[in-house]
Amino acid sequence: MAPGNGSMGGKSGSPGDSGTNCTQCHSGTPIDASDWITSDVSGNGYIGGATYTFTATGTRAGVGKFGFELTAEDQSGNKTGTFAITNSTETKLTNGDAAVTHTGNGNTPTGDSKSWQFEWTAPEDISGNITFYAAFNAANGNGGTSGDVVYLSDITYGPDVTNITDPGHESKLYPNPSTGLVNIEMSGLENVSHINIFNQSGQLIKQLDLSNSFSQIDLSDQGKGVYFVQFDNEKMHKLII
Repeated sequence: MAPGNGSMGGKSGSPGDSGTNCTQCHSGTPIDASDWITSDVSGNGYIGGATYTFTATGTRAGVGKFGFELTAEDQSGNKTGTFAITNSTETKLTNGDAAVTHTGNGNTPTGDSKSWQFEWTAPEDISGNITFYAAFNAANGNGGTSGDVVYLSDITYGPDVTNITDPGHESKLYPNPSTGLVNIEMSGLENVSHINIFNQSGQLIKQLDLSNSFSQIDLSDQGKGVYFVQFDNEKMHKLII
């Protein structure tokens, strides 16, 4: 990562970037940093298709220049969602528009800290937990690659399982409450190709392909509680076991 001109991409330290970070060019061992990525995503989680404001902030005493790269990935390490630049003077897209980095005018800290803001739109097709990964380079400003300190930070959001609409679909799941085996009546849902099942923490626990007019969910291996069923890209529907 070049603090002067921004990252070339693929240096966020994420699984999808094979863990590669700024130390590929800058010496040293990366240091874990907490709470360097913040957003206005609610405590309930993200809503599919909604747009959120994210802030990346790095802090180090005596820093000369600060750079970063941030990306978002699903549980399989696939890039997800869409980033948008809100301050083109200090930030830009990189890595095929799948990440955000600083510009040449966006690397000067205020005191010992530097913050950047940008937007991210969640995917319409909710895919479970999404993690944001960022690598920060706290440079000493000597124009070289030695003496810099690299930090890694991440934060994970689950889908908003309280965002439930169209309760009529809940009657398609029966019995509800259930002892574990749940029938799906597909009448009116002929174009549905798959369903996602989330636990109350927003974690994707099952994904089923549907090819018939009738199917069944087996959650007998799960504990008692509240679960949420999503038909293709629709909102969540409550299921009680």
